[in-house]
Amino acid sequence: MTGCITGWPRLLIKRFVFSRRVILICRKNGYKLEKNGAFWWIGKTKSANHSFSIDCGGKKYCVKLIGIRSRNILFGFIDRERYEIKDYTFAIPSTTFGIEYSQKKKEAYSFDDDAVPCIVMVGNSVKVTVRENTNTMARTEISSNDPTPEGLFFFASDFLNFIKKSDE
Repeated sequence: MTGCITGWPRLLIKRFVFSRRVILICRKNGYKLEKNGAFWWIGKTKSANHSFSIDCGGKKYCVKLIGIRSRNILFGFIDRERYEIKDYTFAIPSTTFGIEYSQKKKEAYSFDDDAVPCIVMVGNSVKVTVRENTNTMARTEISSNDPTPEGLFFFASDFLNFIKKSDE
């Protein structure tokens, strides 16, 4: 229920601002930005298509945009075809650990073969995890530049700093 009224518009605004910053960084540094469609900046977690790619001279980064509508939703990677979310908005602190993650199906992300696959979360979560093994419930918390089953994970601001420094 988190963000039914304000969550989705806020997420779209964050992604639009992020896309403008990516464009400015690419222009300033002379990078080649290849957009995947007219509304490349919207992205969709369940879709297989990557959102855009950036050619930074010697390296190419292929980016898939994912996100959530509220910081109170926890996000977890399971494997290439499943992810999980957990809403903490209405949780009572004493029962917080009793609320289970709900698993969602998605398509395996497709990236260019010659590029470094990057997954960028615009609309950040308080906590992002990766399952250590798909058969267990043990989760490891990750941050920017950590691996996931499909590529390197970044929060939006950390990715922008990463591509600013990529030609150094």
